[in-house]
Amino acid sequence: MASVSKSNLIRLIPALGLIATLAACGSTTISEELDAVTPTGSPFSQAQFKDYSFLARSFGDAAENSTSSAFDSDSSMSLTGTSSDVSDLAGVYAAKALAAAKGDEVLPETPPDADADADAARLRLLRGLEEGRAKAPVDAARAQADFDCWILNGHVDSQHAAAEACHRSFGASMARLESDLNPAPAPAPTPAPVASAPMAPAANYTVYFDWDSWTLTAEDLTTITEAINAARAGQQSHIIVVGHTDTSGSAGFNQGLSVRRAEVVKEVLVQMGARPEAIQTSGVGEGDLAVQTGDGVKEAKNRRTVITLQP
Repeated sequence: MASVSKSNLIRLIPALGLIATLAACGSTTISEELDAVTPTGSPFSQAQFKDYSFLARSFGDAAENSTSSAFDSDSSMSLTGTSSDVSDLAGVYAAKALAAAKGDEVLPETPPDADADADAARLRLLRGLEEGRAKAPVDAARAQADFDCWILNGHVDSQHAAAEACHRSFGASMARLESDLNPAPAPAPTPAPVASAPMAPAANYTVYFDWDSWTLTAEDLTTITEAINAARAGQQSHIIVVGHTDTSGSAGFNQGLSVRRAEVVKEVLVQMGARPEAIQTSGVGEGDLAVQTGDGVKEAKNRRTVITLQP
């Protein structure tokens, strides 16, 4: 028994004595004894019972009753052996399992003297267990079982390889426990792209003038307001303003009049916030009639300025 920590065995003497008595009777093995137990206590204690029970069954005098020598489906821990030292280990793990089954507190092993790495690992484990027993009982119990397997198997010459496997498994299980307790923050959601208002197709707005005039009426101002509001809403940045006349008067006079009608509309658009450079003005005189007439005819629908909004 000298190969297993004396402090651990002293703490587990009652349970080991029960197991030894049962085994001596030849009627009950460690595996059978564990099978007869229904664990009680917290989810953490029940998870400890499961983990320590498997370690106890994995080798020693319980090996002949075990169907696997792997600690879990990933084979992260494999424990086999037939020496008396291995049987001692099986008894220690069984005692831990029985204590956990009753809901007793089972603490992590104390590392050998002068093992700074193991001491630091135990402190890390104890910090994780403070919250992990309640918040992540399964991963917390596994981390403790991995740690104890690392330390206890390290005392037995034939189990050094298994101790290293447990050491590696402890690193993984401890990382899982810490992740359970301090999950990484969820990535910030990617802002949904701001849907820009669809560009409206080209739209026309028409204002009308009295005969031989370029003065805007209140109704004309309302139409121009509608035009600039539509330009803003539809993201139309280009405005074309074309002046027209009817056929009364000379062609030269009507050309000049049509330009003045276009310019007065532009002035109002700029006053309402349009950029001057975004506005293109022209006059076509009587060359593009809305209502076809003969020469010299005063037609109200031909005396106009057309505002066209374009993207």
